[in-house]
Amino acid sequence: MSDLKISNFKKWALATTLATYFLIFMGGLVRVAGAGLGCPDWPKCFGSWLPPLNINQLPAEIDPNTFNLVLAWIEYINRLCGVLVGFLILLTAYLAVKNFRKVRKIWIPSVLAVLLVLLQGWHGSVVVSSKLEPLIVSVHLILAIFIVSFLLYAAQVATYLEVNPSLQASKDNSYRKWILLLWLAGFIQIMLGTQLRSAVEHLLVMYPLLLEMEILQNIKFIDVLHASSGLILGLLCCFILFPLLRSTSTLSLNLKWATRSVMIAIFLQILLGLAMQISGIWQILQIFHLWVATLYLGFVLILYLELSYRRE
Repeated sequence: MSDLKISNFKKWALATTLATYFLIFMGGLVRVAGAGLGCPDWPKCFGSWLPPLNINQLPAEIDPNTFNLVLAWIEYINRLCGVLVGFLILLTAYLAVKNFRKVRKIWIPSVLAVLLVLLQGWHGSVVVSSKLEPLIVSVHLILAIFIVSFLLYAAQVATYLEVNPSLQASKDNSYRKWILLLWLAGFIQIMLGTQLRSAVEHLLVMYPLLLEMEILQNIKFIDVLHASSGLILGLLCCFILFPLLRSTSTLSLNLKWATRSVMIAIFLQILLGLAMQISGIWQILQIFHLWVATLYLGFVLILYLELSYRRE
């Protein structure tokens, strides 16, 4: 296996991973903008492959009151990005199977990412037909998290393979268990956040005149649970990662970078959460709060792999 093939795959897989993270950001933008039903049908938009530019272009059976030009194009651009990223992931899997048939830790997660993309495409139609049922929207996010995690896993393993063709994993499993705990706790925290967001959306539909702070008062239990569990996760990160950072003489630069990235991500999450508690449910804060949470999971995964294939 040539170094050039490994290097090219690593760059391609990393670019695909970054594109997928951008798509997750776009998904958050669609949700907070209320554009999830900007196109009320799927895969077309108001019965056409291109969204209408005005009411006169709507099909006769479509209620004009359901048409919003801005929301339709936000959702349509999100779908176009999804198709593009889907092709990128498909090509990544093709390169993985073609060049790394003997490296299961590269081609298996790449193929799994493709399978989940196909499932995600079908599930997108379910999201639209369900009229944005909160639980179904949460499943859509879960699939996206696993897709980007599989891609990141394959890209990282290719990075280690480029340096060490034997790809020998560390036999020390004690500390990696704690890192897995951080990933699982972060994933649960995201699920709590989606439930909080769903409760807010439900109240906004039922009581559109409620102020933001009044909404949070009506869902105080979920709000307090989400906030307190976020603080606990921050303390857990400090408890687990500070001792690792103090071992500066034995850590590689990549391991230090991964550890610090996790700390920065959880710190940003806490700040964004506090900002929303103080200032209200600002849409821009919601977008970055969700996006940084997915970045946190990615950094934790990189940290886990750095400990698995550490290079002192």
